[in-house]
Amino acid sequence: MSSPRLEAFLARLYADEEFRERFLAAPEAATEMLGLTPEERAALATIDLTGLELAARVFARKLNYKAEQRRRQDWRTRWRRWRRDWLARLRRARVASGDFADP
Repeated sequence: MSSPRLEAFLARLYADEEFRERFLAAPEAATEMLGLTPEERAALATIDLTGLELAARVFARKLNYKAEQRRRQDWRTRWRRWRRDWLARLRRARVASGDFADP
C-alpha cells in the first residue's frame, strides 16, 4: 500500500497548506492529479481530517523550530569563527612583536 507516490502525496499534504486546502475541498481531483492508484485514493478518502490538521500543525511547528535552531547555530558558528580568527591574529601579532614564543 505504501508507494513512493503515496508517501510524497502525504508529505506534501502535511507540509503545503494550500495543497491541503485543495485536497479538503476536492479529494478526488487532488488524488487523480498525482496519479495514485484506486486503492490509494480509497484509503485517502477515509483519512481522518482532524488528525490530518493536527499532524500538519505539529509538522509545521517542528519545521519552524528546526529553522530557528539552524539560525541560532549559524549565529554561534559565525561568532566562534570570528573569535578563532581574532585569537589567531592576536597570537601572530604577539609572536611578531616578541611578547612570547608560540609553542
